[in-house]
Amino acid sequence: MAKKIAILFSGNGSNLEIIIKTLHQKAFKQAGAFIQKEGLLISGIDKQYIECQDYPKIEVVLALSNRSNAYGIQRAKTLGIPTQVLESKVYSSRESFDKDLVEILQSFRIDLCVLAGFMRVLTPYFVESIPCINIHPSLLPLFKGARGIEESFNAPMQLGGVSVHYVSNELDSGELIAQGVLIKHKQENLQSYTQRIHNLEHFLYPLAILKVLYGD
Repeated sequence: MAKKIAILFSGNGSNLEIIIKTLHQKAFKQAGAFIQKEGLLISGIDKQYIECQDYPKIEVVLALSNRSNAYGIQRAKTLGIPTQVLESKVYSSRESFDKDLVEILQSFRIDLCVLAGFMRVLTPYFVESIPCINIHPSLLPLFKGARGIEESFNAPMQLGGVSVHYVSNELDSGELIAQGVLIKHKQENLQSYTQRIHNLEHFLYPLAILKVLYGD
C-alpha cells in the first residue's frame, strides 16, 4: 500500500518541486549508516535510503495552496500532481479554514502532511487531526517566525542552518526531526546566504520525510 503525502504551500513551491521529483512514485529502504555531505553537518538522520522495488511507494496525492496565484500550483501541475486551492482570505477565522482543510486532507487518507512554505498559523484542531511536519530556515529554537533567514544571517553566530520538525500548537516549536548546519562565509551577503539555506532545505527535507515514513 502506498505511503500517501499531501503538500501544503503558499508561494513559489521550490521545496514542493524537490519533494515531488525526489520522492513521488518511488519506494525506498534503509541501506547502512548515513554519510555526511561535504560542507554540511546533518543531525537526526542516521540511515542512508536507497530506491527499491519491494517497499511501499510514496505517492504525492495532493498539492494544496491557500493562494490561487501561488506559482507552486503550476509546478505541481507540470509534474502531474493533483492540485487544489482553498483560499484562506475568504474565511472569517483560522478555525473555519482549518476545519475545511482537515476535511479535504482526511478524504485522501494521507499518511503525512508536509508544509512547504505554507504561510498559515495552524490551529490546535488541525494539529490534533493531521500528522504534519514543517521545515524552518534556522537552527531552532533560535529565530522562529517569518524572518528566520534574515535574523539568522544578522546574528553574530558563525553557523546557520535549517530544522525539520513536527507541527505543534506553538509556532516553530514542535519536536525536532532533523537539522542541517552550514558555516557562514566571511563577506557573504544575504542573497548568497539565503540561496545556500534553500539548497540545504532541498537536501534535508526529503531525507526527513523518508525518516518519518520509513523509520530510522
